[in-house]
Amino acid sequence: MYDRVVTINNTHWPGYRKPGATLVDLRMFDPNDRSSEPQLVFRPEKLRELGIPDALIEAAAKSDPQGFLLFDDLPNQTEPATRQADQPTTEQST
Repeated sequence: MYDRVVTINNTHWPGYRKPGATLVDLRMFDPNDRSSEPQLVFRPEKLRELGIPDALIEAAAKSDPQGFLLFDDLPNQTEPATRQADQPTTEQST
């Protein structure tokens, strides 16, 4: 079961938190599988229709199995926001 939801171009994908990274699953249910437990398949044409960038689709196509992306964490991204975000903005004269 996934423990994160990743948003790419206003679409939501399951994500799995790993130490130092997040694994994103871009597979979808197979529209031709009418069983009670449909299979997940990689559908690049549907991803393009949803507005997923081609670079991400191509990277997911190269994964084994297809459809997964691994995003490494950026340095210091889990630290709390700086105090600047709490301070009111001031107008500057030009």
